[in-house]
Amino acid sequence: MSRAYPWKNHDNAWRPAHLHFSLFGRAFTQRLVTQMYFPGDPLFAHDPIFNSVPEFARHRLVSAFDLSSTVPEWALAYRFDIVLRATPMESS
Repeated sequence: MSRAYPWKNHDNAWRPAHLHFSLFGRAFTQRLVTQMYFPGDPLFAHDPIFNSVPEFARHRLVSAFDLSSTVPEWALAYRFDIVLRATPMESS
């Protein structure tokens, strides 16, 4: 489960709900760590980590709600594609 949480970066600072993903290549030095955010979070505008990504690429960090994969009365489903060989600094 993911929730917003306070992180004491400044007075009344909160991180948006997110999940961390850690992917490894052939060695530890080829590790990629990213975060998946959830659509419509009102804390995006206040999160320095989310806002450190260029604006044109931020949508890549936000998952898509997937009703067809949602389990009724149990769990909501979100889709998040991790694309290798592209960085947030590259335009798509």
